[in-house]
Amino acid sequence: ATWHSRTQPKEALPAVVPGVQPMLDALLVHTERRFGREFTSTALAAMTFAVNGLSATEMEDVLSMDESVLDTVFQYHTPTVRRLPSHVWARVQRQLDDLLVDQGHTTRWYHRQLWECAEKRYAGLKPRVSKLMGTYFANIVDPALRKARHIADQPYVLSVKSGAKFFDVGVSQLNRRRCAESLRHLVNAEMWNEAAAEATQDKDQGPLAGIACRTYLGYTFQMLRCLATVVGQLYGDTQKPTEDEGQQGGQEISAEPSLAEDVHDAYRL
Repeated sequence: ATWHSRTQPKEALPAVVPGVQPMLDALLVHTERRFGREFTSTALAAMTFAVNGLSATEMEDVLSMDESVLDTVFQYHTPTVRRLPSHVWARVQRQLDDLLVDQGHTTRWYHRQLWECAEKRYAGLKPRVSKLMGTYFANIVDPALRKARHIADQPYVLSVKSGAKFFDVGVSQLNRRRCAESLRHLVNAEMWNEAAAEATQDKDQGPLAGIACRTYLGYTFQMLRCLATVVGQLYGDTQKPTEDEGQQGGQEISAEPSLAEDVHDAYRL
């Protein structure tokens, strides 16, 4: 049982009001109270706002980058490795098992109505989890943090052959997860320069590798929407940017001239 004889009725489960949103809210309140509000709300927000859900490993990596989550998880002891333990997220999954579905190797809400309710409940956490997921999937995690917390790399090409390029079809497997997730989250987090660099630059694969990989995997429309937003925020329009441009809505947004040229040309292309 999840309650004790000393538990007051209002503490066991809040009163349920008819309707999907109130019922799901009541269940999530109970889940947050049982497993910790900070961790549970952040984890469910990340799963909710991920484009295609998150795998268990991705969830552990993303939450291991969040100091406030780790502070609550490790409030009673100091771990050898400051990384989210696997069983912590697994317990929440078991609690909500009937409401979740495994799609490939990722977990997401079973029904769109559940997703809409969760999206509304965790709307305030969207910028925060978008920044975490954008940083993770775009492979721009601080190297020291990555090493200390065993956070996985997210290169464009997954290959056993060292130095394989995205156009080496015979030996390369493109990272579908990065192509699906990274740009959307960088845009949602308003990380404009990082989003521009994600589409147009890559230290391993060279210029425009992000565009080529996304086009090959069928994410062209999503990519164009994100690039249009980036261009609009950085330069205000789709005209050829100059070094003096970057004023948007009274807020100074700076971009490197070479990056400005790359993202504009990519969008026009």
